[in-house]
Amino acid sequence: MKNPWMSAWLSAANGLMAPARGQIMAEMQKSQRQMLLDWQRLWIESWLALWFPGAAKGRRW
Repeated sequence: MKNPWMSAWLSAANGLMAPARGQIMAEMQKSQRQMLLDWQRLWIESWLALWFPGAAKGRRW
């Protein structure tokens, strides 16, 4: 037999967690994008320093 109180409690908890889950996913995507951009910048700077040792000194993107 199903417990109606447990069902109501789980439904309410699920309703409260849906907006929080959306906010968490948005923050994760934002962090992931920033990490990717930082990695790309570091990768480009490393290759520039390797191929053109004197040109990249003191340069900020």
